[in-house]
Amino acid sequence: MPLSFRTLAIVLPAALALAGCAAGVGVPGAPQTLALDLTHSADRQVTADYRLSEATTALHFPQELGGYRAEVWKPADGAFRWVKEGQGERIERTDGQAFRQVAFTIPIDYRALPKSYAPFSPFSQGGALVHSGQFHACPSAPCEQTGPLPIRITAPGEIVGVEGRRTPDRESFISRDDGTSIFIGTLKPVDADDFVAIIDPGLPPAVRQHLDRSLPQAIQDLATIYGPLSFKPELYVSIDDEPEKNGRVSSQGGTLPRQIFMHFDGEGAIERVAADNPLWLDWFFAHEAAHLFQQDKAGKLFGDDRFAWIHEGGAEAMAALAMVGRGPAERAYVLSRKEEAQQACAAGLAATPLSKASAEGKFDLHYQCGLIMWLAIDQDERRAGKAGLADLNRALFVAVRKGEPWSEAIFFRLTRELGASPSVTARIMTLADGNSRDALEALGALGQMANQSLQLE
Repeated sequence: MPLSFRTLAIVLPAALALAGCAAGVGVPGAPQTLALDLTHSADRQVTADYRLSEATTALHFPQELGGYRAEVWKPADGAFRWVKEGQGERIERTDGQAFRQVAFTIPIDYRALPKSYAPFSPFSQGGALVHSGQFHACPSAPCEQTGPLPIRITAPGEIVGVEGRRTPDRESFISRDDGTSIFIGTLKPVDADDFVAIIDPGLPPAVRQHLDRSLPQAIQDLATIYGPLSFKPELYVSIDDEPEKNGRVSSQGGTLPRQIFMHFDGEGAIERVAADNPLWLDWFFAHEAAHLFQQDKAGKLFGDDRFAWIHEGGAEAMAALAMVGRGPAERAYVLSRKEEAQQACAAGLAATPLSKASAEGKFDLHYQCGLIMWLAIDQDERRAGKAGLADLNRALFVAVRKGEPWSEAIFFRLTRELGASPSVTARIMTLADGNSRDALEALGALGQMANQSLQLE
């Protein structure tokens, strides 16, 4: 999930581009109404060429992305314009006529976007990670949820990495749901036992050496508890020292299916990364690795963002418990993160109930308050003779795999079945959906239990 650190192709003949099944791009048995060709050129640009099987008066995108596309995606044909519509936007001809093709020239630059992953994460020595989800579109409105998008990628002289395949010059696949990261470049991956990684050679040597240790440890720590992943995840770390046009300095990281990525951007990025405490990278990768285990073991993506404290707070607590036993420096860091989270949770709850945090743009409260809630239940379950957070996670994964949603109802049912005390469960319920005064009182008591949970490791 996105964190607020606080996430292409050649113009082909229409018959070939739209007959995706013939080239292994379409959905078997279902004709595709929209297809995309992405061509990567040597001047840090891509051409995005959309082709439709039937004429339409507009191509619709579900998120407007703060005006990013209208500013940066330049139509090859001057007869097109961008128009905002609700939370999304559309591209249409200025004369209102129907069309079956529209192409854009797009620079490969990082852009921090509201509540969304950047379309491009450039590497310092060329190449980029491309988020396919930002190219999803609908041939008709309303565009609340896009369908599968067949994509052809052409990158002469480079390697295209997507869905575990790494092929020279070109590749095809179908982008679904939230999309995936496509690697385009010449960097060779490090193929370890538990993961495949591409780490930017432009990172400071000390940071690279630290990642060489912390990346496998994050995977191995969780695999020891929950069993190995059913796949080999891809890990990407990139850095681009070119300042954004708006002068912003930013970092973004997150998880897509089977992938973890981290990008540092803006003027002085290398110096900033070198100066920071590297343990925050350990925390970040442990948190994102926890998401991989959540999704893999539960067999399903997360649910309603109103209850995001379940998976985001759960991943924070999994990271904390994985790190706290590694050594004195890690223990001190984890305890400081817990204190910061509790203070931020208290400040946020004074103005916004946790149940309304997502709707009011305060999504970080799910990380902060959720960490305290999960650590408290970990301590409470241990008192009952259980394995704490690990037992609750295993039970939650099994329930979700059997069809239960990621929800508060299943979370509280399982905590009771595993022997959680009524008083602790009631406090967590109050924190999850109570008024400010009661929630702050519950937070204080749960915070004390969270400290005890961390001292047990």
